Amino acid sequence: MITLRTLATAFITNSNRILLMKRNKERKFAPGIWAAVGGHLEPDELNTPRTACLREIHEEIGLSEDDLHYLDLKYIILRKSNLEIRIQYVFFGKTDQVKTKQTEEGKLYWIEESELFNREMTYTTKMTLKHYIENRKWLKKIIVGVVDECNGSPVMNWNCIEDWGTESLI
Repeated sequence: MITLRTLATAFITNSNRILLMKRNKERKFAPGIWAAVGGHLEPDELNTPRTACLREIHEEIGLSEDDLHYLDLKYIILRKSNLEIRIQYVFFGKTDQVKTKQTEEGKLYWIEESELFNREMTYTTKMTLKHYIENRKWLKKIIVGVVDECNGSPVMNWNCIEDWGTESLI
């Protein structure tokens, strides 16, 4: 039986730095890996991933919505892992705050953009950050990334998600 795992994550920027978490090695999900802050959506958050993202930002970083200049949904990442479909809502935000709190999830670091990819990350994290940095100047729409397998290696396929308006598609 296929199950769903729904996540909301955030990359918070400050100047040319992005906040990343080096996850504790004891964590069940992505131990020891560099990642965005975030986590699972609670049942009452399933229709509002931004609410979940703000909760995770507050829990893991200590920042409130008032500390952010913006927090925008930029990506929806889909992938299948064994019998689980993972849906990840990826937000990007900006803050002037540099002080963060300590968390059990891992250690937080402000990383210069030029140093981002010198760290061990999941494929989806690396591809999402790379796509964002290369396209952020024109990135106005929400992008859907679907991880596919090609010759045993993952491949990320990108598409914009569009509103077709009120016309019937039938």
